[in-house]
Amino acid sequence: MISEKTYRPNSPLNQYVDTIWVGQASSLDITSSHYAAMFTELIFNFGDTFHVAGQNIENITNKSDTKILSGLKTRPFQTTISGKYMSVGLILKPFCFGILLDTFGTKKMEYTSEIIYESIFDSSTPDFEKLESNLLGLFHKAQIDSDLIKFEHFTSTNEISNGLMKDFNLSVSISQKSFIQKFKRHYQITPNEYLKLKKINQSIKLIQNNNSMKLTDIALESGFYDQSHFIRNFKKYCGYSPKKHLQHAVR
Repeated sequence: MISEKTYRPNSPLNQYVDTIWVGQASSLDITSSHYAAMFTELIFNFGDTFHVAGQNIENITNKSDTKILSGLKTRPFQTTISGKYMSVGLILKPFCFGILLDTFGTKKMEYTSEIIYESIFDSSTPDFEKLESNLLGLFHKAQIDSDLIKFEHFTSTNEISNGLMKDFNLSVSISQKSFIQKFKRHYQITPNEYLKLKKINQSIKLIQNNNSMKLTDIALESGFYDQSHFIRNFKKYCGYSPKKHLQHAVR
């Protein structure tokens, strides 16, 4: 039986972390494929096997734990879990991959791992407040770039269309090339790939919430040119067709 808990941190940690999740089971055997989501994830595994394979993934394994940093992807990825399951994951803002990459594998990350184990598993009741205060140490020197904040706001409040990036580039003081370089350092993918990922995730929400919609309507509402353009990108990012996802959603 799997025991699962989630916790949503408060300010200022919620600038970086959306959700903290905990999973525990005496034995688990899972191999699964996932579509490319809109978040970065930092996982601390204190059980047996927890392996993530795919694009933009960093793994560190030692005697006490396995740490996995998983960034944004333009292709599906695979997770394998087997044996004793004791894991804590941080669902992070997309740009946090670039922030955490420099501290991944450092003493600071090792100390964070010790605090996580002490707060969650070496306690009769998980102490999320203690964990929250200590997790801030991973981000205390981080500065969220103002151009990236502006990009997030711009793409959330404007329709994703062909001219969106051109309009955004006119609103910032740096060159398009400089912004793309900055964006890739934090997100690991280009701004245009990010916009496609955003549209794919929007289409998945439409499929799940409105499973009677036609694929053509889903494609257009999600910002794709037409159904063929939508299907081609959906297959790339998810590994299967939107029709197959729709069939799964109506079960």
